Amino acid sequence: MKKLLLAAAATCAMLSAAQAADIIEPAAYDWTGPYVGLQAGYGWGDNDVKPEGEEQAALAARAVTFHPLDDGSIKMDGFLGGLHAGYNWQSDSLVLGVEGDIEYADLDGDTDIIHSDDGTTNEDVGDARQEIDWLGSLRLRAGFTFDRALIYATGGLAVGGVEVSAFIDESDFDNSNSDTEWGWTLGGGLEYAFTDELSARIEYRYTDLGNTDVEAGGVETPIEKLEFENTFHAVRAGLSWHFSP
Repeated sequence: MKKLLLAAAATCAMLSAAQAADIIEPAAYDWTGPYVGLQAGYGWGDNDVKPEGEEQAALAARAVTFHPLDDGSIKMDGFLGGLHAGYNWQSDSLVLGVEGDIEYADLDGDTDIIHSDDGTTNEDVGDARQEIDWLGSLRLRAGFTFDRALIYATGGLAVGGVEVSAFIDESDFDNSNSDTEWGWTLGGGLEYAFTDELSARIEYRYTDLGNTDVEAGGVETPIEKLEFENTFHAVRAGLSWHFSP
């Protein structure tokens, strides 16, 4: 009888301990569901600016040429930030999702236009300027989760508001072009869920919005237009609020 009572007591103790462990140990985190969030970061780029129209060899033969010709660039940088929203689906350790964002941007930069006579650089005669003032994207996300940590890649469609301009002293060349440009974006990041509802992320992306031109518009210059690349890198940090599906 004593042995039976001791065995019963031991069994009850083990069951109680197991139940307590289930209560104390948290369940594995599930990334499935919708979320919204805030993000902010820093962007930077080094974009080529090239004269289009006549051949560069013909340009070099004129009294006034434009620098840069082959490898000139605008170094731009600045702040960006806005809102994002998306939805995740988790299967085992694989997480797939779709996400969109919209951001204010303050990316800008400029470069000098140079007067050159017989290959000798003389003086600045104007400048070329580039600005990106808003951004948006619609992307896929795919990654692997380690409970509350998620490592992911992301990529998709990108769009932004771009303004480019060029000004040359002592001429009528003072033109600008503002347009909505479309392109692509690609990158990756790390996200961690601090609670069931709140996660934080750090993300890098490269974005290419194609090219934007400034037309000379009949002005007597050796070029018909200037072509600006619209590419940049960006690092963003963000917070997301998750909801049950």
